[in-house]
Amino acid sequence: MELPTKSSILDLSLNTQCTRSPEESHEAWAQCKDAGRQLPEYKAVVVGARGVGKSALPIQMTHHCFVKDHDPTIQDSYWKEVALDNGGYILNVLDTAGQDIHRALRDQCLAAGDGVLGVFALDDPSSLDQLQQIWSTWSPHPKQPLVLVGNKCDLVTTAGDAHTAAAILAHKWGAPFVKTSAKTRQGVEEAFTLLVHEIQRAQEAVAEPSREKTRHHKAVCSCGCSVA
Repeated sequence: MELPTKSSILDLSLNTQCTRSPEESHEAWAQCKDAGRQLPEYKAVVVGARGVGKSALPIQMTHHCFVKDHDPTIQDSYWKEVALDNGGYILNVLDTAGQDIHRALRDQCLAAGDGVLGVFALDDPSSLDQLQQIWSTWSPHPKQPLVLVGNKCDLVTTAGDAHTAAAILAHKWGAPFVKTSAKTRQGVEEAFTLLVHEIQRAQEAVAEPSREKTRHHKAVCSCGCSVA
Protein backbone atom coordinates (compact mmCIF):
# COMPACT_ATOMS: atom_id res chain seq x y z
CA MET A 1 0.00 0.00 0.00
CA GLU A 2 1.45 3.34 -1.03
CA LEU A 3 1.64 5.91 1.75
CA PRO A 4 0.40 9.48 1.36
CA THR A 5 3.04 11.91 0.14
CA LYS A 6 1.79 14.80 2.25
CA SER A 7 2.99 15.62 5.74
CA SER A 8 0.29 15.32 8.34
CA ILE A 9 -0.56 18.03 10.85
CA LEU A 10 -2.79 17.07 13.75
CA ASP A 11 -4.63 19.76 15.72
CA LEU A 12 -5.45 18.25 19.12
CA SER A 13 -6.99 21.44 20.44
CA LEU A 14 -9.66 21.42 17.70
CA ASN A 15 -9.76 17.63 17.28
CA THR A 16 -9.34 18.06 13.54
CA GLN A 17 -6.74 16.94 11.02
CA CYS A 18 -5.47 18.53 7.84
CA THR A 19 -2.68 17.78 5.39
CA ARG A 20 -0.13 20.01 3.75
CA SER A 21 2.26 19.38 0.94
CA PRO A 22 5.95 19.13 1.93
CA GLU A 23 6.53 22.59 0.43
CA GLU A 24 3.67 24.08 2.46
CA SER A 25 4.86 22.38 5.64
CA HIS A 26 8.44 23.59 5.18
CA GLU A 27 7.18 27.12 4.49
CA ALA A 28 4.99 27.06 7.60
CA TRP A 29 7.90 25.69 9.64
CA ALA A 30 10.19 28.47 8.34
CA GLN A 31 7.59 31.12 9.20
CA CYS A 32 7.28 29.64 12.67
CA LYS A 33 11.05 29.88 13.21
CA ASP A 34 11.16 33.41 11.78
CA ALA A 35 8.47 34.42 14.25
CA GLY A 36 10.59 33.12 17.12
CA ARG A 37 8.13 30.30 17.86
CA GLN A 38 10.20 27.28 16.93
CA LEU A 39 8.37 24.21 18.14
CA PRO A 40 10.13 21.70 20.39
CA GLU A 41 10.91 18.33 18.83
CA TYR A 42 10.54 15.02 20.62
CA LYS A 43 12.13 11.82 19.28
CA ALA A 44 10.14 8.68 20.03
CA VAL A 45 11.81 5.32 19.39
CA VAL A 46 9.56 2.32 18.73
CA VAL A 47 11.01 -1.03 19.82
CA GLY A 48 9.64 -4.56 20.02
CA ALA A 49 9.73 -7.99 18.46
CA ARG A 50 9.12 -8.60 14.79
CA GLY A 51 5.49 -8.65 13.67
CA VAL A 52 3.92 -6.80 16.62
CA GLY A 53 2.92 -3.73 14.60
CA LYS A 54 5.84 -1.42 15.33
CA SER A 55 5.67 0.10 11.84
CA ALA A 56 1.88 0.12 11.65
CA LEU A 57 1.60 2.31 14.77
CA PRO A 58 3.67 5.31 13.56
CA ILE A 59 2.12 5.01 10.08
CA GLN A 60 -1.35 5.15 11.62
CA MET A 61 -0.29 8.08 13.82
CA THR A 62 1.29 10.12 11.04
CA HIS A 63 -0.74 9.12 7.97
CA HIS A 64 -4.10 7.96 9.36
CA CYS A 65 -3.98 4.67 7.47
CA PHE A 66 -3.30 1.01 8.19
CA VAL A 67 -0.70 -0.91 6.22
CA LYS A 68 -1.32 -4.63 6.59
CA ASP A 69 1.68 -6.00 4.69
CA HIS A 70 5.13 -4.44 4.37
CA ASP A 71 8.76 -5.50 4.27
CA PRO A 72 10.53 -6.05 7.61
CA THR A 73 11.86 -2.77 8.97
CA ILE A 74 15.54 -2.05 9.36
CA GLN A 75 15.06 1.61 10.24
CA ASP A 76 12.40 4.14 9.24
CA SER A 77 11.43 7.57 10.51
CA TYR A 78 8.17 9.52 10.50
CA TRP A 79 7.26 12.98 11.69
CA LYS A 80 4.11 14.84 12.61
CA GLU A 81 3.44 18.40 13.68
CA VAL A 82 1.02 18.35 16.61
CA ALA A 83 -0.84 21.62 17.20
CA LEU A 84 -1.90 22.58 20.73
CA ASP A 85 -3.24 25.74 22.37
CA ASN A 86 0.27 26.45 23.72
CA GLY A 87 1.95 26.07 20.33
CA GLY A 88 2.39 22.32 19.91
CA TYR A 89 5.44 20.28 19.03
CA ILE A 90 7.13 18.16 16.37
CA LEU A 91 6.89 14.40 16.89
CA ASN A 92 9.76 12.50 15.25
CA VAL A 93 9.24 8.72 15.36
CA LEU A 94 12.12 6.29 14.80
CA ASP A 95 10.91 2.81 13.85
CA THR A 96 13.48 0.12 14.63
CA ALA A 97 14.08 -3.46 13.52
CA GLY A 98 12.74 -6.35 15.55
CA GLN A 99 15.46 -8.75 14.45
CA ASP A 100 18.39 -9.15 16.82
CA ILE A 101 20.88 -8.97 13.92
CA HIS A 102 20.11 -5.25 13.77
CA ARG A 103 20.66 -4.72 17.50
CA ALA A 104 23.54 -2.25 17.00
CA LEU A 105 21.40 -0.03 14.78
CA ARG A 106 18.50 -0.26 17.23
CA ASP A 107 20.79 0.75 20.11
CA GLN A 108 21.92 3.79 18.10
CA CYS A 109 18.29 4.84 17.67
CA LEU A 110 17.63 4.36 21.38
CA ALA A 111 20.65 6.50 22.22
CA ALA A 112 19.38 9.27 19.93
CA GLY A 113 15.79 9.15 21.22
CA ASP A 114 14.07 11.10 23.97
CA GLY A 115 11.67 8.30 24.91
CA VAL A 116 10.58 4.80 23.97
CA LEU A 117 7.39 3.04 22.95
CA GLY A 118 7.88 -0.59 23.95
CA VAL A 119 5.46 -2.56 21.77
CA PHE A 120 4.20 -6.13 22.07
CA ALA A 121 1.18 -7.94 20.60
CA LEU A 122 -1.69 -8.76 22.93
CA ASP A 123 -2.46 -11.89 20.88
CA ASP A 124 1.13 -13.16 21.26
CA PRO A 125 2.34 -13.40 24.90
CA SER A 126 5.82 -14.42 23.74
CA SER A 127 6.29 -10.96 22.18
CA LEU A 128 6.18 -9.45 25.68
CA ASP A 129 9.04 -11.74 26.73
CA GLN A 130 10.98 -10.68 23.64
CA LEU A 131 10.39 -7.01 24.48
CA GLN A 132 11.77 -7.57 27.97
CA GLN A 133 14.87 -9.17 26.46
CA ILE A 134 15.35 -6.22 24.12
CA TRP A 135 14.92 -3.74 26.97
CA SER A 136 17.28 -5.63 29.30
CA THR A 137 20.12 -5.40 26.76
CA TRP A 138 19.83 -1.60 26.58
CA SER A 139 21.91 -0.49 29.58
CA PRO A 140 20.99 3.24 29.82
CA HIS A 141 17.24 2.50 29.67
CA PRO A 142 16.36 3.44 33.29
CA LYS A 143 17.00 7.07 32.36
CA GLN A 144 14.64 7.07 29.37
CA PRO A 145 10.88 7.66 29.53
CA LEU A 146 8.93 4.60 28.43
CA VAL A 147 5.33 3.75 27.53
CA LEU A 148 4.40 0.08 27.31
CA VAL A 149 2.06 -0.59 24.38
CA GLY A 150 -0.07 -3.71 23.92
CA ASN A 151 -0.95 -3.62 20.23
CA LYS A 152 -3.54 -5.64 18.26
CA CYS A 153 -6.22 -5.23 20.91
CA ASP A 154 -8.77 -5.69 18.10
CA LEU A 155 -7.69 -9.33 17.85
CA VAL A 156 -8.44 -10.24 21.48
CA THR A 157 -11.87 -10.27 23.09
CA THR A 158 -10.88 -10.55 26.75
CA ALA A 159 -7.97 -9.49 28.93
CA GLY A 160 -5.73 -12.56 28.69
CA ASP A 161 -2.42 -13.58 30.19
CA ALA A 162 -0.46 -11.07 28.09
CA HIS A 163 -2.58 -8.17 29.39
CA THR A 164 -2.12 -9.24 33.02
CA ALA A 165 1.62 -9.78 32.61
CA ALA A 166 1.96 -6.40 30.88
CA ALA A 167 0.14 -4.58 33.67
CA ILE A 168 2.51 -6.15 36.22
CA LEU A 169 5.55 -5.30 34.08
CA ALA A 170 4.40 -1.71 33.57
CA HIS A 171 4.06 -1.30 37.34
CA LYS A 172 7.56 -2.75 37.82
CA TRP A 173 9.03 -0.40 35.23
CA GLY A 174 7.01 2.58 36.48
CA ALA A 175 5.64 3.10 32.98
CA PRO A 176 2.15 3.80 31.61
CA PHE A 177 0.47 0.88 29.83
CA VAL A 178 -1.78 1.48 26.81
CA LYS A 179 -3.75 -0.95 24.66
CA THR A 180 -3.76 -0.03 20.98
CA SER A 181 -4.95 -1.19 17.60
CA ALA A 182 -2.96 0.08 14.64
CA LYS A 183 -5.81 -1.19 12.46
CA THR A 184 -8.69 0.69 14.13
CA ARG A 185 -6.52 3.55 15.56
CA GLN A 186 -7.75 2.80 19.08
CA GLY A 187 -5.29 4.14 21.65
CA VAL A 188 -2.70 5.20 19.06
CA GLU A 189 -2.80 8.94 19.73
CA GLU A 190 -3.05 8.26 23.47
CA ALA A 191 0.14 6.18 23.42
CA PHE A 192 2.22 8.81 21.61
CA THR A 193 0.73 11.67 23.65
CA LEU A 194 1.51 9.85 26.89
CA LEU A 195 5.08 9.33 25.77
CA VAL A 196 5.50 13.03 24.95
CA HIS A 197 4.17 13.90 28.43
CA GLU A 198 6.64 11.45 30.00
CA ILE A 199 9.48 13.02 27.99
CA GLN A 200 8.43 16.52 29.05
CA ARG A 201 8.32 15.46 32.71
CA ALA A 202 11.79 13.94 32.46
CA GLN A 203 13.20 17.06 30.79
CA GLU A 204 11.58 19.26 33.44
CA ALA A 205 13.16 17.16 36.19
CA VAL A 206 16.59 17.60 34.61
CA ALA A 207 16.14 21.34 34.07
CA GLU A 208 14.79 22.15 37.56
CA PRO A 209 18.15 21.91 39.45
CA SER A 210 19.69 24.34 36.95
CA ARG A 211 16.83 26.80 37.45
CA GLU A 212 17.19 26.51 41.22
CA LYS A 213 20.93 27.19 40.94
CA THR A 214 20.25 30.22 38.75
CA ARG A 215 17.66 31.60 41.19
CA HIS A 216 20.10 31.10 44.10
CA HIS A 217 22.90 32.82 42.16
CA LYS A 218 20.69 35.84 41.51
CA ALA A 219 19.85 36.06 45.21
CA VAL A 220 23.51 36.58 46.18
CA CYS A 221 25.38 39.83 45.54
CA SER A 222 29.00 40.10 44.37
CA CYS A 223 30.35 40.26 47.93
CA GLY A 224 28.54 37.06 48.88
CA CYS A 225 25.74 38.67 50.87
CA SER A 226 22.23 37.37 50.39
CA VAL A 227 19.82 39.89 48.91
CA ALA A 228 16.05 39.95 49.04
